[in-house]
Amino acid sequence: MNVFQQLYKSIYSPKDIAKFRFQGIGKTIRFIFLLALISIIPTAVHFVAFTGNALDTLKGSVDKELPPFTIKDGSLSSEQSEPLTIEKDNMTIIFDDSGEIKEGDLDKQENTIAFLKKNFVVINQGHVQSSSYSLFGDTALSKEGLLDLIDSLTALKWILIPVALFILYLFTSGMTFLKITIFALIGVTFANVLKRNLQYRQSFRITAYSATVSSLFFTLMELLQTKIPAAPILDWFVITIILYLVVKEIPQRKIRH
Repeated sequence: MNVFQQLYKSIYSPKDIAKFRFQGIGKTIRFIFLLALISIIPTAVHFVAFTGNALDTLKGSVDKELPPFTIKDGSLSSEQSEPLTIEKDNMTIIFDDSGEIKEGDLDKQENTIAFLKKNFVVINQGHVQSSSYSLFGDTALSKEGLLDLIDSLTALKWILIPVALFILYLFTSGMTFLKITIFALIGVTFANVLKRNLQYRQSFRITAYSATVSSLFFTLMELLQTKIPAAPILDWFVITIILYLVVKEIPQRKIRH
């Protein structure tokens, strides 16, 4: 049975998942990488679309709508007396060198690019990334310099985007391995309570497949841009319930007299 058949079986059959406890660890690891790959699909799609549009929109706004400014010594300064907000192409661009607007004041549900007093913030589909101007060091950056930087990023975007997505994939894979490692301990606990014969390495295997339903569900919801309240708790709950059902499918220990 290949990993895609296992993926299908893992959606509905705790009995089949229980059988996977005897397979090689290499196959389980490949399956975990597959789950991680599936889970980043919505982020990758939105990120590619956002990046392409954002650079073009940002360049036009910086060139024609933002006032002259300077970023120096980790701080943004201009002659603009109050915060400036520009709504353009389903994107919000905020310019505020007064310090009035803080990162926490930004709406995380809107696609936003914000030039704040001390940092630069990008929000895409609820994901917030903030960078301090101190990254520029002692180099002063003007409006014209930023336009040149945007041109460079636009020219390199089909190199930078795959690199960023690969880093995201590695991070997601690491977090998925960590989650499965922790839940495998819960699987062993269930086995002890239910008097099932299950070693930790076997629990790790079945936990990976027990995470399938939750991973697919949240991937679909993110593709549909549907927010789920208390998503981490629901994720943990679903994995725990399926893991319990899988452990129940394992034969009980033989009692020696």
